[in-house]
Amino acid sequence: MGRSKPMAAGEPGGISVALFDSSTLVGKSVKAQLRARRFPVGRIRAFDTGAVEEGGNLTDFDGQAMLAMRPDADVMEYVDLAFYCGASGTAGPYLDWPGRFGFAAIDLTQTANRKDGTKVVHPEVNPENLRGETGLLAVPHPVSLFLSTLLAPLARTVRVQEAVSVVLQPASEKGDEGIEELYRQTVGVLNFTEVPKEQFGSVLAFNVMPDSAADGGRAGEELVARETAAILGKPFPLTVRLLRGPVFHCHAFYVWLRLSQEASPSAVQQTLAAEKRLRIVEGKAAPTPAELAGREGIHVQIRPDAAVPNSVWLWGVADNLVDGTALSAVRLAEMLLQAGALGKSA
Repeated sequence: MGRSKPMAAGEPGGISVALFDSSTLVGKSVKAQLRARRFPVGRIRAFDTGAVEEGGNLTDFDGQAMLAMRPDADVMEYVDLAFYCGASGTAGPYLDWPGRFGFAAIDLTQTANRKDGTKVVHPEVNPENLRGETGLLAVPHPVSLFLSTLLAPLARTVRVQEAVSVVLQPASEKGDEGIEELYRQTVGVLNFTEVPKEQFGSVLAFNVMPDSAADGGRAGEELVARETAAILGKPFPLTVRLLRGPVFHCHAFYVWLRLSQEASPSAVQQTLAAEKRLRIVEGKAAPTPAELAGREGIHVQIRPDAAVPNSVWLWGVADNLVDGTALSAVRLAEMLLQAGALGKSA
């Protein structure tokens, strides 16, 4: 990128970072991961794609208050790396900025994922997609991320013939607004009063609904299935169904696997137990979102399917904020840094 740039608070000579919508749940998680993993942040700029005030909105980074302004193309020539952290679709007007202004951008909004030609990269499964890329990158959809993390080692070592997954998505997938609406719905239902339905289109409290009912179609399910298969290299047929339930945090999912005659449930157990991001849960007690909110790792319980030979059921739970897209985005940034694609003049 070869640009000289002034440094503000942060590591001297560090990477100049722009955070879009850093006050969202995803944005806060990105900031937490940048601090926890000691990413060498130099000058940092915050933008708020929904800002209506000319003076910007108050935010912070690493304990220091700062203003999140409207996105400003004029300052992007001084940026090495940007994280798009807003709600789904909010990155649309800025997808061409990396190419125009010569910085790397990592999209966590599932906007670039729908754009032909954008590299969707899982840092552990298909890191080769990062090779030679310094422009726009997309982090997988949170469900694609969890499913590909779980299925990738099995695709490499166990002959899977077919996979079917049903995933329960938490309210936090809709950000702070989703959490607030589920809370207000819960209070309203208990008090027999009117409840808001702007985020979910229906009453989610004490209820379960297919994602297609909330978002008007199966586009989300098709995206997740297509994206997961692409990350894995399309090794076997995969069907995905998404649900929304009255859970604040954590994805919970069932995955049914039909194995080849040569494979066995014990081979699945051995393969998954060797993966450091997976936590195999033994015994009768199953992991649940209420217990695992705020915890790292994907917690998985494995059970043979008694009705279908050479088949297994996997039950899993993972916190979508702690161990989800934010962690993967920062790991992608680390890989770009290691490859010498960031801050060449820093």
